[in-house]
Amino acid sequence: MVAFTIDCNDLDRMTQFWSGFLGVEVRAIHEPFAFLMPAEGTKLSIWLQQVPEGRTEKTRIHLDFAAPDLDVATDRVEALGGTVGEQHEWETYVWRQCFDPEGNVFDIMKADLPPVDA
Repeated sequence: MVAFTIDCNDLDRMTQFWSGFLGVEVRAIHEPFAFLMPAEGTKLSIWLQQVPEGRTEKTRIHLDFAAPDLDVATDRVEALGGTVGEQHEWETYVWRQCFDPEGNVFDIMKADLPPVDA
């Protein structure tokens, strides 16, 4: 896998959100694309692609992120213009559903996991 691409309407706003949330730099912007640097310890990049249509249905695929402090991570989501939804629990796992500024779904799980080699 090379990258996970997120369609968006406002390329600037989404680039600021995702680079801020992931704590990564923008590698390049060549409209209609923005390419973010891979997060430290991972090989997966996130690319943003500006499209004319808005999101119309439920997201069928989403990203999951691990964070040692769920409150700190979800506070950062809100500070960057995203929103935080419901908290879920299953066995020993706790996660919160989140949404970027354009409503794309992603989850943040309370965990201190080693990076996954992509």
